[in-house]
Amino acid sequence: MGLMLKFIWIFLLLQSSLFSLEIDEKTIVYELLSHSEIYKDYNKSENISTIQKQKFEPNEKKILGYSYSPNYEVWIKFKLTNKSSHTIEKIIEYANPLTSYVDFYENNTLKKQDGLLHRAKERKSLNPILKISLKPHQSKEFYIKASSTITTLIIKLKLWNPEAFYHKDTIDQLILALFFGAMGITILYNSIIFLSTREISYFYYVLFFISSSFHHLMYKGIGTIYLFSPETMHMLINNSSIIVAMPTIALALFTQHILKLEQYPRCNKILFILLLLYPIFIITIKISHLYQYRNWFFMIILVYLFIITAYALLKKNKSAPLIFLGWILFVSSGVFMQLSSIGSYTIFEQFPYYVEFSLIVVILIFSWLLASKIKILNHEKINGEKNALLLKELNHRVKNSMQTILSVLTLQKNEIEEKKIKEILSSLEKRIMATTELYSLLQTKDNITVVDIHQYFALIVNNIKESFNQKIVVNIQTDITMNSEYAIYLGLIVNEAVTNAFKYSNCQTIDISLTREKQHYQLIIKDDGEGFQPNSKKGLGLTIIDTLATLQLEGTLDINSSENGVKFNIEWSENEQ
Repeated sequence: MGLMLKFIWIFLLLQSSLFSLEIDEKTIVYELLSHSEIYKDYNKSENISTIQKQKFEPNEKKILGYSYSPNYEVWIKFKLTNKSSHTIEKIIEYANPLTSYVDFYENNTLKKQDGLLHRAKERKSLNPILKISLKPHQSKEFYIKASSTITTLIIKLKLWNPEAFYHKDTIDQLILALFFGAMGITILYNSIIFLSTREISYFYYVLFFISSSFHHLMYKGIGTIYLFSPETMHMLINNSSIIVAMPTIALALFTQHILKLEQYPRCNKILFILLLLYPIFIITIKISHLYQYRNWFFMIILVYLFIITAYALLKKNKSAPLIFLGWILFVSSGVFMQLSSIGSYTIFEQFPYYVEFSLIVVILIFSWLLASKIKILNHEKINGEKNALLLKELNHRVKNSMQTILSVLTLQKNEIEEKKIKEILSSLEKRIMATTELYSLLQTKDNITVVDIHQYFALIVNNIKESFNQKIVVNIQTDITMNSEYAIYLGLIVNEAVTNAFKYSNCQTIDISLTREKQHYQLIIKDDGEGFQPNSKKGLGLTIIDTLATLQLEGTLDINSSENGVKFNIEWSENEQ
């Protein structure tokens, strides 16, 4: 019986020592979680008095990920024993800044409350910590209660020598300061470029890095200790779905614009629908508090954009290779963060700054893409300016050639005495003049493809008035600008109609109006004269008007002649042109 009791005592001693970690002064860092026991409180009702009666489960993992877990609290129990003959001071680090609430207990006493939504006032470290002290050969039992309301619950514990911990934390904060400094400079520089160029790609680029930086400030704990109060953090965490969504939306719009997805209509349409549904999904998640599903749509868009970029790569889109590389880095960062949150795998043990490295590389890739795009746009602008200059020069030469022709016609007309031939030459002179006035207008404009119709009609009418010494009032009503190709047709129509009115109608007033309703145009020219003379409808002028209206404008012509005057009504549609 005594031998059995001895074996039982030895067994219990061994069992208790499994989760009692012996520590010394020299060891810099210990993994605590693998020397701990775990209990899940599904009712969230346990306290330090009642938890000691519960059965804890042994744990051998270095990191535990529970993803989104608002309905329970996790208790961690471990025992530390100072095996040296000196007093030892250590720091327990809860190595995750995103856990909402972290309570540290030492020998059944609450020593400290910390976490994302309950930051300790004296804390200056990225992660929650507890300073402890063990006398020679002293043992202490510790409990940590961890819970998260909206963020993922990831548990990772380390025991540090104070000097080593503060050195490590200082290095981490310095690296993060350099990272956020680089992001800030990138955002400022590209914001200035956007304001000066108005190139929308830069806007999406800046929006992506602003939202990514903000998300990373939260993820790494910088926002918790330096920027936001617990109350503000609570508000931000309640809107975490939006914070997570913004980088994805901005990067999607950037990709859409850089790859020019309008050349792939079906892909572009699906992306448009997904981006339209994303805000609805986020609002639904926020209202229903189903935060465990918030990453679903996020992952759908990421996968779809990855597929689109791969498709553009196959289509030999010039921007696709670099965008594809950027997406690999961005998606891999998201995947590794997700794997870490569920405790499946963490790359951050081997590469603690993988996310920061990925974002810096993405900055370099996208900056190079944008620089190339601006270079192409500048090249196109220079070529456009050259072409505009050449076109202006061409217009100038055409005008000069027409002026030469007009001069020859005038000389020829002055030498001819036969009245009929003189009239033909005068009509021809006015038709050429109507075209010449158009080129005169184009020479004075920056945009040489668009004509102010009111100004153009006025020039034509003034030339006709100078040819006929008659006091006829011509009213022009329009505020439309039009492509020069079609303006010349209208100019010739007005020239013929007004010239006929001056020559034959014996009128006092001529009204010209051009209106537009959506894509439909209507040109009305009417006078208050005597109407057409017998057989005058067979004249060349009316034939020209009919040809221009029905063939060139592809519209309809209605001529109404009575003793109250003549009215030309021409209608056509822009689509038909």
